[in-house]
Amino acid sequence: MSTLQILHDEIVNDPLTRGYSGMTNAEIATSLNTPNRTRTATHLNGPVIYEQVDVAEFIALTAEEKAEVWDIIHLGENIDVRPGSKARSRFITIFGSGSATITAIASVLNTSISRAAELGIGEVSEGLVFEARAFGG
Repeated sequence: MSTLQILHDEIVNDPLTRGYSGMTNAEIATSLNTPNRTRTATHLNGPVIYEQVDVAEFIALTAEEKAEVWDIIHLGENIDVRPGSKARSRFITIFGSGSATITAIASVLNTSISRAAELGIGEVSEGLVFEARAFGG
């Protein structure tokens, strides 16, 4: 689907009830470009996870737990961290659900993004909104 089609559908259907019909092209562009949505990551890479590990908590682990943490961190670039994933479950079991490590990992899972980014259409200009409004679909 083209960027114009996606943008046209967003403006016409207004699925989040932002009130596009009462906005100018500039206001729609601003609304779409403002980071006010949240994207939750489903995968993280090992170095990102490593940076979230609390040193004191890691030191307090048993040798077996430390080895498992290192094994998980070294799984690479695409470690599944969705609820129910093995890596997530093991980290919660090893560190504890209320630990500083788990809290830090949870905080990097959520990223603020714009509605335009959520739609996968990049930065939206006033001119692009004008074109999308005129687009017949």
